[in-house]
Amino acid sequence: MTESDNRGSIFISYAWGESFENKEWVRRHIVSYLDWNHDVFWDRDNIDYGELPDVVISKQLAKRPLTVLCLCDQDYLQSAKKEGSGLTRELQMLAEIIGQPGVRVIPLILESGCTDHLPDPLINRIYLNLQPLMQRNIDIGMTVADLAEGCSQAVVQSGINEKLGAFKLRERANTYLRKNPITLWGNPQNHEVTVYSEEAAPYLLKPPKWMWESDRWNYMLNDDGPIFCPTKGIWHWEYCAISLEIRPLSTAAVSTFFPQLTSEDEQGLLNAAGILLASKLFNTFKINEIFTFSAEDLTTYLINSEEGFHILERLLDAAEALSPA
Repeated sequence: MTESDNRGSIFISYAWGESFENKEWVRRHIVSYLDWNHDVFWDRDNIDYGELPDVVISKQLAKRPLTVLCLCDQDYLQSAKKEGSGLTRELQMLAEIIGQPGVRVIPLILESGCTDHLPDPLINRIYLNLQPLMQRNIDIGMTVADLAEGCSQAVVQSGINEKLGAFKLRERANTYLRKNPITLWGNPQNHEVTVYSEEAAPYLLKPPKWMWESDRWNYMLNDDGPIFCPTKGIWHWEYCAISLEIRPLSTAAVSTFFPQLTSEDEQGLLNAAGILLASKLFNTFKINEIFTFSAEDLTTYLINSEEGFHILERLLDAAEALSPA
């Protein structure tokens, strides 16, 4: 017995149709997140030419433990009403096993208007509403994977809320940072870091005034080396496990996106963001390779950690408070 057998089987019920795009959507957004860890059945991969679909489906529905995921959209509802359709026969077989030990049948709501018109076998069953993710084009794969693993309603909903929170924060960051789009470009030949902006000619990245005034940084900013001389726009980056020597660059880089933030509290946020990005991103750049750093990179690498999420949130709070209405 394989590990996937121990975890049980998953049957994906959806409107078959003939659309290649719909089938590939199911593969990319559902199947690919499940089949590495589960025995997954869906018609595109599991029913061969010449086989009788009803026979194959009946055998699959006899497996235990079994989780049936019903992908409920308007096509699903319409197909369920068509007498003799493949989905109608599938739902009839499903009705015979609902309530049996080891069987979970979970409607996944993908579109509006579905919850009040579910076919008979699914009525009154606890469903998972994925509309908030679908409407924002947020991938649902990990949420479905959590469901398949048997996570509780609270855990699954918490995961959805986190995804929605990250989406809203990313939108907020994009709205603010796009006001003055900039990209940093590191030249591996001389280690100059250039700032490219739509509103100004390219210029070398140099420490902001607050870094010169900070006891945390001022003692090192006058260094004059071949790959670290901030007064000349020359900075150190190197693929390494320790990010300490790269923190001046990452902190100055973050400050470039929030030039108006200079207070003591704001410096603390910029320093915290610099530390996180030095360890998560800047120390992945090899000393002899080009690097770029954009607003998208800033947002992505901060949002992807709990600490970074809150740092970005507070940076935006401070920056928006100082921005003209």
